[in-house]
Amino acid sequence: MVIRKLCSALVTFFLYFPKQWELCIRHLCCSLCEGVPASQESVLSLVNFSGFLGDADLRKLHAAVWFCGTLVDEAAKVEMNLATQCVKPNPNRAATILKYFGLIADSSDLYEILMLNVSDAMALMTSAFGCNESSSTSRNVDLRRDVIICLQSWVWFSQRVSSHSDELTASLRSLVHPTIAALADEGLYEVAAELLTDILSNYSGFLTEEHYESLFALLESQWSLERYSRLVEGDFDFDSVQFGQLMISLGDSRVQSLIYSVNDRSGRFLVRLRGLLSAQGYPVSDDKIFVPALEFWSTFVETLTDCIYSEDLGPNGWVASATSHVLEAASIVWRRVAYPPSHVLLGWDSADRVGFGDARKDVADFLQSTFAVTGPPLISTFANLTLQSLSPSSWPDLEAAAFCLGSLADCVSGDAKCDDTLRDVFSSPLFEILQSPRQPMPGRIRQTCIALIERFSDFFERETSSLPSALNLLFSVLNDTLLSGAAARSIQRLCFSSRVTLASEVKAFLEQYQSIVVQSQLDCLACERIMGGIAAIIQAVPREDEKVAHLEILFAFVKHDVAKSVHLQSLPSIPNDLHHCSMLSDVSELPLHMGLKALRCLISIGKGLQAPGDLPLDLDGEKNTAPAGTSMPVAQLQSEILCMLTQLQVSFPENGEVAENICNVFRTGFSEAEAGPFVFPPHLVCDYLIRQSSHVPRIGYFVSTACSFLSSLEKLERNDAKAIRSRLLEWVIDLLRQLPDPENDTELAQNGIEFTNRLVSREPTALLESKSLALAEFFFTYTLRVLNGHEPLPKAAAADFWARFMTLRNTDSGAQETIDHAVSHLGPFLAQSIIRNVGGNASRSELDRLSEPLKKMVGHHLNARAWLEQALFDPSFPSQQVSREAKLIFLKKVIK
Repeated sequence: MVIRKLCSALVTFFLYFPKQWELCIRHLCCSLCEGVPASQESVLSLVNFSGFLGDADLRKLHAAVWFCGTLVDEAAKVEMNLATQCVKPNPNRAATILKYFGLIADSSDLYEILMLNVSDAMALMTSAFGCNESSSTSRNVDLRRDVIICLQSWVWFSQRVSSHSDELTASLRSLVHPTIAALADEGLYEVAAELLTDILSNYSGFLTEEHYESLFALLESQWSLERYSRLVEGDFDFDSVQFGQLMISLGDSRVQSLIYSVNDRSGRFLVRLRGLLSAQGYPVSDDKIFVPALEFWSTFVETLTDCIYSEDLGPNGWVASATSHVLEAASIVWRRVAYPPSHVLLGWDSADRVGFGDARKDVADFLQSTFAVTGPPLISTFANLTLQSLSPSSWPDLEAAAFCLGSLADCVSGDAKCDDTLRDVFSSPLFEILQSPRQPMPGRIRQTCIALIERFSDFFERETSSLPSALNLLFSVLNDTLLSGAAARSIQRLCFSSRVTLASEVKAFLEQYQSIVVQSQLDCLACERIMGGIAAIIQAVPREDEKVAHLEILFAFVKHDVAKSVHLQSLPSIPNDLHHCSMLSDVSELPLHMGLKALRCLISIGKGLQAPGDLPLDLDGEKNTAPAGTSMPVAQLQSEILCMLTQLQVSFPENGEVAENICNVFRTGFSEAEAGPFVFPPHLVCDYLIRQSSHVPRIGYFVSTACSFLSSLEKLERNDAKAIRSRLLEWVIDLLRQLPDPENDTELAQNGIEFTNRLVSREPTALLESKSLALAEFFFTYTLRVLNGHEPLPKAAAADFWARFMTLRNTDSGAQETIDHAVSHLGPFLAQSIIRNVGGNASRSELDRLSEPLKKMVGHHLNARAWLEQALFDPSFPSQQVSREAKLIFLKKVIK
């Protein structure tokens, strides 16, 4: 330890004063060997330095090796940008003074002086490495181990400066062969394997073809075969896993060569790399080499894909050979993703569980990459494996095969070329087995198999004959708490994708859902999904009277929940024996829980009733056509929805989540072009919104909803739309007036400004009409106040508003005159606010947003220079340290 500290001290001296100790390695070695301090002049005349080291004592060589390694480690920490920075191991005032007087070298000097020591470093490492090789004493082994560590430091230094010195790299390469040979020495194996693995992984260009030949030859030796056998048979000690990593790193560095090579040696090496995928034990928990090996094969198949598509393929044997290796790897990994028995799984800690789950995802990614090479036959392979594993004795294999098959769903999405194969799977006894009480299947396996339906939902859209059996299965497992969530999600997805096909069966869906609700209590999320799915089918029903009749049945379920919620909320206490959702832990929250469930079901129904996004656009139709008039039955449904919303808001007046979901119910109809239960007449939406006072929770979200609502007004007659906009504007600004400080409710402040900004973009003079002048005066002052504040979101909204206001234009000359007059009056105040922010009041992250109104002002208004100059020299400028000259330079750069 003392000697190592002395080495570090000597290295620090060299870094500070390299010019005073240029041949530091030679000088230190000579002094150590002679036992007295040698003069620097005397070492210059030493011609045969290597021969001199041959007679050195092992202990002295060892100390020199430590110094040599520490020297390059510390030097590598210094920036090697030539002549740009001084050497600063410990930056301080003394170092600055020394640098000033030329006593500390800059980085270019350090680099040049260090390069003078390369030949001596090589001589030292070569001599120490070859010292008494036949001897296996602990001192000899320790010395050679530290030589390899020293070599590793020099290799990484050479990588850093490789563009400057090919000579250094060439010198270091001479020690690679001894390092490869050292792998077979148990005492040197660990450090040699670490160095070679690092070089292969991060600096493969350092190795020559001869080095690669030596490595491949060593990995075919008896020593290598024995280590390989121990690894795949379940020896996952550090040194064993390190051997596997060395193999994988070699494969990674030569992956393209392995793809193109069809010789026996490359084939044998790939077979052994493939064998790492089948090592004993469960991946991650036991088998520590599976994930790194899988990463190699993922790299292999991705590189193979690139090679195939980058060449004009003729009769190339390498394609078939490489593809066969990939398929063999795929035939191994699918079994490795099978879950272990429950008693084994329970013994794993959380890290092992997460790691195993990640390994399954990695296998899925590998298979998806493999599909790019093999195509549909890979789907057929896993479909057949699924069908072959339908007996109870093969449940784990069934889960693994189904998982792998499902992972390939995205590869054939929207493509019918694998439909025959999928038809074989979904028409097999699989669905019957999943529902059979005689052969109870473990929950995890049922979950994976049922997930296949959702993954291949587009298949069922094309293959409508398979839909009934799939839906019957999904409905049959809804009473299973483990499966209900996934089943409900699959039902919803199938209903959305196949709504037209299923429209004639909507009555059966409603009856099925009624039966399930009566017989068992579904969790809330499953209810929301199923009701949304049924609503999507109802949307496809062509006749309106039938559609309304079905919706009345669907809404009856929601009305029941609303009534129950309101009733329970009115009770002084909640009975403990009431059944409640498994997601609810506190029975006292049951009324609110029921109310939120009802609201979310309404949202889900509203989304289900939205027109599909893939409908053809009517380009010849009117752009701004309002939805057709609402019929009496639909108006009645709308009235019922509004009644439910009002009941819940009255029952839970302080709950922000209720308020947010009420807004989301309205939002489901804003984008619709056709009349429907959630496409409320605009005046009804306006009436509901403006009834909300500043005391309502999440009032800012109601204002955000009004922002979204503005877009749907484009389809109204101009006067009707203008009247609603005026009412909403008055309501929004009145809410802002009641806010003591914008920072008290940043959501309201931000959304209030954004609403007005969006309104002005549609109706430029909306703020400047005579009846709105009082509102406008307050709003302009308010936004400038926000702009001078500290809350980032309202501040950004205010900046966006002013950027738009600075560019307002109107075809009506009278309106444009009003806009110009407002800008000329407000411009100086805006300039002052912007300059205060730029001058120091704004954070750096806010400047980009705040620069927008500045750009618009300068680009569109001739008086901008005068406004900005006045603001720059106003006493309110936040910094006293900015000179007049600096301000004028800033102004000149802004006004180009």
